[in-house]
Amino acid sequence: MFRFKLLFSALAGMAVTAVLAGSCSQVHFQESDALPEIFPDYTEVTVPSSMAGLLSFEMADGREMSYTVKQEGNTLLYSVKAWAKGSSVGTAYAPFKVYISEDAIEPYIAYRLIEPNYEGWKDMGLYSRELASYKEKAIVRNDAVGGGCVNCHTFPGGDPSRMLFHARGKGGGTVFRNGDSLRILNLATVGLKRQGTYPAWHPSGRYVAFSSNSTQQSFPIRGSQPVEVFDHFSDLMLMDLQTDAITTHPTLFNEEEMETFPAWSPDGEILYYCSAPQISDIGPNRAQIRYALKAIRFQDGAFQGEPWTVFASDSLSVSFPRIYGKWLLFTASAYGTFPIWHQEADLWLMDLESGALRRVDELCSEDTDSYHSWSGNGRWVIFSSRRLDGRYTRLFLSHFDGEGHFTKPFLLPQKHPEHNTLRLKSYNIPEFVQGDPGELSPAVSKLFGL
Repeated sequence: MFRFKLLFSALAGMAVTAVLAGSCSQVHFQESDALPEIFPDYTEVTVPSSMAGLLSFEMADGREMSYTVKQEGNTLLYSVKAWAKGSSVGTAYAPFKVYISEDAIEPYIAYRLIEPNYEGWKDMGLYSRELASYKEKAIVRNDAVGGGCVNCHTFPGGDPSRMLFHARGKGGGTVFRNGDSLRILNLATVGLKRQGTYPAWHPSGRYVAFSSNSTQQSFPIRGSQPVEVFDHFSDLMLMDLQTDAITTHPTLFNEEEMETFPAWSPDGEILYYCSAPQISDIGPNRAQIRYALKAIRFQDGAFQGEPWTVFASDSLSVSFPRIYGKWLLFTASAYGTFPIWHQEADLWLMDLESGALRRVDELCSEDTDSYHSWSGNGRWVIFSSRRLDGRYTRLFLSHFDGEGHFTKPFLLPQKHPEHNTLRLKSYNIPEFVQGDPGELSPAVSKLFGL
């Protein structure tokens, strides 16, 4: 395959040209009204201006190609010609459009790279990617913690100087970063003496809500689903980072309900979470478990009053609520609490003011669409999907108009299109970050005495 790189002027409104590789001078091209079938499919997508020069693609059927591109206002017009190697006849396709949005997007994202298996791990880590380039680097690899799993990374308000993540295994715990300071705390040794799992920073940056989950895997002998992951129990607890005190609320820490996936409202006055009734013998009965979306008020450092149900369904199980303004985006699957292994998992959008709810058809595919995050201004969303091959989760982005509509999602651009399929890693838990988180492996190794 020939490689192409788009060269953009830094000045708005100037024409954009492409560098063409290879030669098609001996090929006769027949005009077509159809759009080219390219991989990744960037036809008619909306991208942030910082990413407009990164769209590298090839013909989906493997044919040779060349293209030109010009800019008209905030629209790029790509004119593609394609031909079979050695053929004297090719096709000149109708130009396709890429729309440039001036809505800002964070300069970085963070994610975990891990093999999509369920036996163990060997080579994994937390990584950052600069969105205005293809530059990726490790924040912390798991060899810095002695080979254990690193997971559940999160940044308060996308602040790259503060974060936490879990380091599992011998000597592990939750690693907290505050500027140049790192510390590790095993939550199971303090307060309620329960390990933390899924975290959510309070908007003030002072508190972190954690779920505490007892998780198990099972391996179905029928059907195409390779693994099911479910909780035996789960509860919610609150950590005050000023005192390290860990507290809870009776309705969030009990034997009757399984509470998980905490998420704060933007003003910090409500904690949303997912909850399902505790049942006995969960393994064989896991298909009966459907999590509802619930909420509880928070004031003066404590949960107040009784929870209420925001959404419940006899046919959908809710995971990963994420809120921007009045908009709540969540993952829904047929049952259970681990949608990444559910082919039917989709993204749903709720208007918290009106209660209107819909499946986000413009984002969803026939395969798993799961974990998602809002940008800080609520104009972009990033989510993980298995739509390319049903096996590996990869990252897609979409623009949100603030009125309930998303644009066609586009695959995170890579320098070479093949990188998207040849990289045998899953992208896990994408989060927007306001700056470069840096490289923490040396400091974390020192923290672990390695």
